[in-house]
Amino acid sequence: MAASHRGRGEAAPRASLVSREPIHEQILPHIRRDIVEGRWAPGERLPEPLLCREFGVSRTPLRDALKLLEAEGLVELQPHVGAVVTDPGLPDVAEKMELLSALEQLAAAKVARRRPAASLAAIRRLHAQMRKAAAAGNAAAYYRLNDEFHRAIVLGAGNQTLAEMHERLLWHVWRARHRANEQERMGIGETDHHDRLVRALEDGDAAAASRIMGEHLEEVSATILARHGG
Repeated sequence: MAASHRGRGEAAPRASLVSREPIHEQILPHIRRDIVEGRWAPGERLPEPLLCREFGVSRTPLRDALKLLEAEGLVELQPHVGAVVTDPGLPDVAEKMELLSALEQLAAAKVARRRPAASLAAIRRLHAQMRKAAAAGNAAAYYRLNDEFHRAIVLGAGNQTLAEMHERLLWHVWRARHRANEQERMGIGETDHHDRLVRALEDGDAAAASRIMGEHLEEVSATILARHGG
């Protein structure tokens, strides 16, 4: 049990993160990312005193942040226990991946039809950086850039509702993908779908962009589901 807590002890104080935004909104993304990246394991109770010390805040803003995390489905607030990290089952992950794929296929088709110059430039830049990371075998950089690449396509669709729905799903998918990526070897073949996707976006081929995105996310989903939970 002790081994599972390695590297997850009390971190350096993060009170310097506080600005003029509501305090709970400032600390929310940091706790969320800690959950997504596995600092706090599924079924584990979040230690409120430790988090209060890290962020230099009282329990009130911390609990406000935890309520938002509960609404997002990342924690469950249990009476007399506190915030416990949720442990999504395979059906739940599969459903979220299915919906994420539908949203990203729609986004890819819209970007291909709209061809917004700034978005295409960002997509090309991220794609080039991903190829360099893959060639160097830098999996951490590759997957970070991959997330930015997909998000750039969604934002390039120019649909705020789509972008908001996509963001809510992303945290759950990233958490499941993080588990898979820890065990998955990454190579240059990972970029093949992205190469074809970028070409379709640049050519304005909405049908091809949507199809390629769907094929890519079907493979991603299969990997995540195969490795989820063990």
